[in-house]
Amino acid sequence: AGVTSGCCPLVPQVLKSCTEFIEKHGIVDGIYRLSGIASNIQKLRHEFDSEQIPDLTKDIYIQDIHCVGSLCKLYFRELPNPLLTYQLYEKFS
Repeated sequence: AGVTSGCCPLVPQVLKSCTEFIEKHGIVDGIYRLSGIASNIQKLRHEFDSEQIPDLTKDIYIQDIHCVGSLCKLYFRELPNPLLTYQLYEKFS
């Protein structure tokens, strides 16, 4: 079973879809370290923003698998508050 199996409904669809795809297809070097093609990342983002669940098995995403990992990183970067909140910063320093 994958990371997202049985997850609560509070996990955003973009993260569910991307992590499931990466678990299945992402066994490549630097899946989160290397960036995908910007136009593919934006296309994928637009599909999720349009309340759609994109077909990540399309050739465009299979051939540029890094765009899926890049979209996950973009999602976390654009959160209004960090995933590890400011209140936790002192505990990590």
